[in-house]
Amino acid sequence: MKSIIKSSANLLLNLLPALCFCLQASAQVTITDERHYSSVFGETRNFRAFLPKGYFDQPRKKYPVIYFMHGWSQRYFGSGEDNYAAYDLGVDNNGDNIEKFVAEHDVIVIKSDGYNRSAKEDYYKRPYNVGPVETYRQFPIYFEELINYIDGYFHTINDRSYRAITGLSMGGFMAYLIGGKYPHLFTAVGSFCPSAEFFIGPLDFPVEYNHQFLYKNYDGLNVFLHYGDKDFIRSYHEDRNKIWSQVMDHYTYKIYPGEHSTTGLGDMFSSLFNTFTNPPPKPAKWNHADLYPNFSVWGYTIQSDRNIPGFTILENVDARGFRSVVREFLPDGRVLAIIKMTITTQPAYKKNTPYFINDIDLVTGKTTTKEIRSDSIGRLKISLNGSSHEVGINEAEDKPNISLLSAKPVNTRWATPNKNVAISIQLMNKGRSTGKNIKAILSTNNSATTISNGLTEIGEITVNGNKKAKSPFVFQVHSDSIELVKFKLTVQDGSKHEWSEFFEINLQKEFPLIRDFEIADGKIFTVAKGGNGEETLQLGTGNGDGVANPGESILLLVKDQGKYWRTALCQNDSNVNPFGTNIRKSDSWENFDYVGGSVKYNIPLIAAECPDATSIDFYAIYWVPGPERSHLLKQGKISILVKGKDSTPPVLQTAFIAGDNILQALVLDGAGINTVKAKFISVKTPEKTIIVELKDDGIDGDRVAGDKYFSCKFPTQDFGNYRIIISATDSFGNSSSTEAPGTFVLH
Repeated sequence: MKSIIKSSANLLLNLLPALCFCLQASAQVTITDERHYSSVFGETRNFRAFLPKGYFDQPRKKYPVIYFMHGWSQRYFGSGEDNYAAYDLGVDNNGDNIEKFVAEHDVIVIKSDGYNRSAKEDYYKRPYNVGPVETYRQFPIYFEELINYIDGYFHTINDRSYRAITGLSMGGFMAYLIGGKYPHLFTAVGSFCPSAEFFIGPLDFPVEYNHQFLYKNYDGLNVFLHYGDKDFIRSYHEDRNKIWSQVMDHYTYKIYPGEHSTTGLGDMFSSLFNTFTNPPPKPAKWNHADLYPNFSVWGYTIQSDRNIPGFTILENVDARGFRSVVREFLPDGRVLAIIKMTITTQPAYKKNTPYFINDIDLVTGKTTTKEIRSDSIGRLKISLNGSSHEVGINEAEDKPNISLLSAKPVNTRWATPNKNVAISIQLMNKGRSTGKNIKAILSTNNSATTISNGLTEIGEITVNGNKKAKSPFVFQVHSDSIELVKFKLTVQDGSKHEWSEFFEINLQKEFPLIRDFEIADGKIFTVAKGGNGEETLQLGTGNGDGVANPGESILLLVKDQGKYWRTALCQNDSNVNPFGTNIRKSDSWENFDYVGGSVKYNIPLIAAECPDATSIDFYAIYWVPGPERSHLLKQGKISILVKGKDSTPPVLQTAFIAGDNILQALVLDGAGINTVKAKFISVKTPEKTIIVELKDDGIDGDRVAGDKYFSCKFPTQDFGNYRIIISATDSFGNSSSTEAPGTFVLH
């Protein structure tokens, strides 16, 4: 079924010879509202199509496609009662609208529908099933289905080089997400005033998704941002620009006079359209982070059993290998080694041929080499867990395979602008033969950065071995406004083999010392909440005396504007977050700025072995309200003194039982944990109890030794609902007993 609107517009003759897009002196645009059945949603979905003049007269002519995602309270056919931005046709957006652009260009524009309620539910203005996640509907997964339908129904050029996506506000958020999730399907992505972040993903374990940390997803894409100088969420765009403008080679942002709307629509569409004439190629090495447990990208398919929030990350992927890891959050969340996954490569290898897979676990240091055989079309299937793995793919007789293990400042705890910074690199060899006479060269395209020592020697690296460079690189950034610098590392050996990859170094300005702060270590405080509110609650875990002790989890609260503000914390100290612990929480500012973004704050864990009277330095970051619902970012240095001994018991973070009848409990502590036990209490018959011991030894149901997930597999089927009390004792004798929230089903 469809309805059709016809309109006309005058335009100037314009030619794009590279695409043979010949524009006429006058044009008629066909606007048609269409429907199709979605297998992903299990229902009929709507969309609007803008078709250029001559579309029906030349059935063999193929057109590029621009997809558009509408914003809050809007639909594929326009706006409801909250008409804050109109941009389809006629005088919408002061004449700078989709109809006008299609009248002047040979392109199809598809405007999808983000509506997220069934026919039996009340009408709801929030589209796309984001923030909060309410239903099973997954718009990012649906979008690949929509593209396949459009390419089969309309006269499109079915190639990523002729496909782009953009959107407004919440639709801008989705455009960035979809473009980054499917870089193999698009050549360009743009957003108008995009929302900063939302919870999105599977209904049972949604993920807090913030575009600021996902810039590597846009390898091989042109990326654009437009926003108004009076946009009420412009502070979020400014935060993003500080990062993206420094590390993305194909990113452009423009600021227009205006508010929260499709500012510069014709310019945005022209940028997307012009990309079709010179599309970025597929990157030689690509990176990707995905919120879904199962996904495909650039011909690779990743399948996992992840049923908890997190990101599956692939880095530096090419025919010789990759790095993979599953993290709780980006960019530095706790590694989720508990996850099992299978990575199936693209069919880029010899068919039915043995290959040698070198696997270096960067968390445990364990190295393995195993032989696997490619399938009948040249794919390799590699099984890993969620730990950080450096994987080399090698033929039987192959050369060295060198990659970067680490790059760290050596003369300072943090890299600082306007000072020489020495960077020590460590390389590894995941190949089949020893690398000899290895040297490395450092370079950057950052115009504010100079490299005074850009060459270093490494020497020889054996198979599955690693080695530090003999001398550090030295660079200096001549700007206080740069927070992240992207470098290119080129590695060569004596046989003229060459490898290259990119890495980033964070910069921290020399901020003043913050003196007005409190340490929350299990103490009750009244703190700022959501920008314009307050809440009183217990913060941190410890004895509540306001002094950092070994074994405590603390918050650093800064006094500003008469309130205490929770802080995000950067540190580089071995006495903080032992065992890979990294706890981060969010304070949503939605009630203040109506965006859905949140300020992050950390809860660092002090190692139980931290010596008495140890000083630890943190860089603290927090927000305070600014004018016109904006937020102002504040930073400073906080120095604390750790005193005393560990008297804090283990803390239960989460517990769950999957269909395999294995109880998994995440228990964190600043020390080693000696024992963990679980007491099951039948909900129906409370006198029925089961007591089991949980282990973290990597055997008998426990997946990974030492990952702090303590597990027990039930040998019998005691079907029913249970309450669970987890008891734990650490190596200092500190004990806890905590009831896990909710009820649990034994299968």
